[in-house]
Amino acid sequence: MTSVCSKYPDVKYFRNIPVSPGREMILTRLGYRRGVTEIDGRYLTMLEKGIRKGSILCRPAGAYTRIGIVDRTGEFIKLENGVVFEDSGLLRLLENSMEVVLMASTVGNGVVEAIYNEVKNGDAAMGLILDSTASQTADAVLNWMMDFLNRILEREGKRLTRHRYSPGYGSLQLSMQKPLFETLRLETLGMKLTDKYMLIPEKSVIAIAGIENKFEQD
Repeated sequence: MTSVCSKYPDVKYFRNIPVSPGREMILTRLGYRRGVTEIDGRYLTMLEKGIRKGSILCRPAGAYTRIGIVDRTGEFIKLENGVVFEDSGLLRLLENSMEVVLMASTVGNGVVEAIYNEVKNGDAAMGLILDSTASQTADAVLNWMMDFLNRILEREGKRLTRHRYSPGYGSLQLSMQKPLFETLRLETLGMKLTDKYMLIPEKSVIAIAGIENKFEQD
């Protein structure tokens, strides 16, 4: 069962999110192309074993908050908590939004440690399968939260932008992880941020989406 922690009223935290990674997406991340790549029986058995193991080791959790946009020009958007976005691609994504959702997902340390152990012990193939499973699970957490939010927003006549944006994508500097990490208080989920703005556990993601008026955009 999903649990919601409301220690901070402006941030919602979720643990034990009921998601499972899409098998096709895992295969795609591993380089498989339908109708082109052939998978032999031995590798298929390893693949299924790796996906099961990775899914068991993942501990999907997430957080989100809604924040209003208080100022915008053609060059930047400023949020009510003082965070400023200057990336042109993100500005285009948010051009019809008066609010944003900041969100984050993580799958915990267990699967990350297993990935390193498999590679260290010489089984790089299994390590890659676990890595792909963990990455897709982290993405599935973000998808789950976006679906959850859209059900809430529908009652307000609003919806999230179809796409989301993450620091390190386009020209949005990875250093933006710091103010977003602090806004979401991600230490609550056991996460950390390194001096080089990398998230720990490694299989964690911070993302941004806009909130639009649904009827104006239909």
